[in-house]
Amino acid sequence: MPWPLDERFRIPENRAILDFVQRDNPSAHDDVATVLTESAKGMSDAGWYCPDVQSYAYVVLHTQGNRIFGIAFGQSGLAYRLPPERIPEAVAEGGKVYPEIGDDWVMFEPWPPDERIEVTLERPKRWCKIAHDHAVAPKAQRSGR
Repeated sequence: MPWPLDERFRIPENRAILDFVQRDNPSAHDDVATVLTESAKGMSDAGWYCPDVQSYAYVVLHTQGNRIFGIAFGQSGLAYRLPPERIPEAVAEGGKVYPEIGDDWVMFEPWPPDERIEVTLERPKRWCKIAHDHAVAPKAQRSGR
């Protein structure tokens, strides 16, 4: 059974993630969904959405304006929509551009082997904040303000 995004997310800024969800209808393991939602903890204007928690559907992070900036899917799919100028830095830290969603989406390994747990726990929080800030003020960031 397909898990479409709620109507409120059908805005032009979400076109790439809407297409991905409609095409792939991804599920999400609860461990990776927890990493995603925990990465947004403390962000008062960030929310999460899952079309069917009981069936382990994908989970997205969104702003109050319904702009999606993060997704958890599969066993370990953890991706954030980043400002283009930060993508090289994200890749240098082990992220991978995930064109299956869009060129501004970067996927991170939630549990890299041989890494200190402190780093593993902080990386998603850091990139989530960057993605969130970009989603909240996309026009200002794109124009260099």
